[in-house]
Amino acid sequence: MGDIKELWAEIRPKLKKDSDKAEFIDGKLREAFAAFDAKETQKGQDAILAIYNLDVKKLR
Repeated sequence: MGDIKELWAEIRPKLKKDSDKAEFIDGKLREAFAAFDAKETQKGQDAILAIYNLDVKKLR
């Protein structure tokens, strides 16, 4: 999780054209981290899957 947080902190400022999607990702990452910390694996996986389904490869 630490690596994801570090990478996201580096990527996030570069997503000026997709700020609405960046906000969505922020929320889902917080949700996923909280779920994994609470041992709610399925809820965490669902949050990560929601990010994946956003087609993050196309973000600018």
